[in-house]
Amino acid sequence: MKRYLLAFSISLLLSLAGQAQTSDEWMNRGNDAFKSSNFPAAIEAYNAILESGFESADLYYNIGNAYYRMEEYGQAVLNYERALRMRPNFRDAKQNLELAQSKTEDQIASLPEVFLVQWGRSLVGLLSPTGWRVALLVAIALLALFIVVFLLSSDYGWRKGMLTGIVVAVVLVGLCIACAAVSHTHYNRHNEAIVTVPMTVVKSSPEEGSVDKMVLHEGTKVVIEETLGGWHKIHIADGNSGWMEAHDITII
Repeated sequence: MKRYLLAFSISLLLSLAGQAQTSDEWMNRGNDAFKSSNFPAAIEAYNAILESGFESADLYYNIGNAYYRMEEYGQAVLNYERALRMRPNFRDAKQNLELAQSKTEDQIASLPEVFLVQWGRSLVGLLSPTGWRVALLVAIALLALFIVVFLLSSDYGWRKGMLTGIVVAVVLVGLCIACAAVSHTHYNRHNEAIVTVPMTVVKSSPEEGSVDKMVLHEGTKVVIEETLGGWHKIHIADGNSGWMEAHDITII
């Protein structure tokens, strides 16, 4: 039995090593193609990595850059958004996303948000879900340390300082739990999408003969509220909503 387990482990390790080597080869091939301005070949190489089961913020960022250079701004926006979903504090991806969005036809003003909502969104976006989990573990470790020192110390000054530290650590733990939960929910809630066709008509109901409400163009971000058959009920940043065919958008 042990011999079989050992053989399986070695086989798994070799498989993972081979997969990593293949991903590196495709990445190098994609980067070389990008430097040579052969952007379709770069996209093909990067997509080969995705098809192997590996994804990263940097990979989506590279794909977005290649599409941007090809002036396919809808696909560029989609991939920059995917990069930011994996790494919310990815500054280069955020800047390039804004640049790509400025090239799209629909310039939609967002509804104003309450300051606290803006602040909370910015705070959660500082770290990825994994990053917030790590921050939570650090906060818990600090709390445990302060409690141990408080219990073991007989000095009044130390105990007073540790008591303050315990209160601060408890607040940090609560903050990290809240941010980790919101970040995890956002990461796993695949209800945001990008229009990836040149133009689509948003209808008043999920049927072809219904009234046209608005026209959206490639690169516009929508939020999916409901799905019915081959239709999605969506709303956009300015609050307008309607029904559109599912094949006209791609989930972020």
